[in-house]
Amino acid sequence: MAYPPYPFYASHGEGARLTDLDGNVYLDLINNYTSLIHGHGHARTAEAARAGLIAGQALGTPTVEEAELARELRRRLPALETVRFTSTGSEALQYAIRVARAATGRKRVLKFEGAYHGSEVSLVQDIWPRTALPPGTARPALPSSAGLDDTSTLTAVYNDAAAVASAFGQWGDEIAVVVVEPFLGNNALITATPDFLDAVFEQARAHGALVLFDEIQGLRAAYGGTQSVFGVTPDLVTVGKILSGGFALAGFGGRSDVMAHLADTGDPMPQSGTFTASPIALRAGLAALSDFGEEDYSRLRTLRDGFAARSVEEFARAGMTVHINGMGSMFHININEEPVGSVAQHLRSDHALWIAVRLGLLNRGINMMLRGTGCLSTPMKESDIDIYGDALRDVLSGI
Repeated sequence: MAYPPYPFYASHGEGARLTDLDGNVYLDLINNYTSLIHGHGHARTAEAARAGLIAGQALGTPTVEEAELARELRRRLPALETVRFTSTGSEALQYAIRVARAATGRKRVLKFEGAYHGSEVSLVQDIWPRTALPPGTARPALPSSAGLDDTSTLTAVYNDAAAVASAFGQWGDEIAVVVVEPFLGNNALITATPDFLDAVFEQARAHGALVLFDEIQGLRAAYGGTQSVFGVTPDLVTVGKILSGGFALAGFGGRSDVMAHLADTGDPMPQSGTFTASPIALRAGLAALSDFGEEDYSRLRTLRDGFAARSVEEFARAGMTVHINGMGSMFHININEEPVGSVAQHLRSDHALWIAVRLGLLNRGINMMLRGTGCLSTPMKESDIDIYGDALRDVLSGI
């Protein structure tokens, strides 16, 4: 990604550090947009990928690694009764929605304001709103990109049970699937509330719709994904990011009766791809996931809390109020007088100030997302909190 006022070209990465073409070294709090749970150059992942390359980079058949990674996912996410792999998260969502439509015989998709689901055509809608929807609102979606012609998508207010009821009250017998991002990865890590999720599942069940949890980033939240955090069992699930070990890999799955529409019997729908379930990516992903257990989740949550506390401390020292949202090994800085639990509140944060702070951090060796999110990796240490905090103090002292 190139950010004004100049592009940032990386040369290589090692552990928790990234080096640019000029030789500058950065603490990497982006980690390829959350996909590198072990940072750069993780030895076991690299060895697994190298072994896959030697064994054959694209075999055109099912492989043992496909079954092994599917079993690992099922151990973590019991909702995945059946699993299929894809090359990208966008593809996983594309197929999951297609399966939902095939299973229900319906077309409409209900998504939520501020939720990002990759480039799946039905879901590139209402991602980065400039103004928030009024409370309780559900309406036909507005595209977030030129060139879209899908008119079957509906958008409702996130974390708003009344908006969910409104959507089903108007289009209940037309909705095939409700797509839920359990925390808004592109909008302040706003996390779903229990009453909101209750409304989603209750309304979907009452009207014969399916619930799809977009867990593309969810494996960072907990060993069992966000569904284990919330204690729910969705009908369909998409997974990706840390699943891949840094390679092109994602997946989708869910109830076996729903996924049966992908079978070669009855009324099938096709799923294929030249590089789908790449054996190199499968080996790398299995190595990365196998090296990330419950203790690692706990340690990174503790580190996240340290980064969050230091952020609050340094902004307060500069006379500013921030509120931190966190999920698993990620934290988000909201320059805002109030906690941020809705898109409307997020829009009131001082984004222009954060962009200036972010550039200052980059110039001091901290690589952090333009939207204000920090993402941790297993090579990080407590000493990195001080490196980050000292850089943040220096930036804020000049504002």
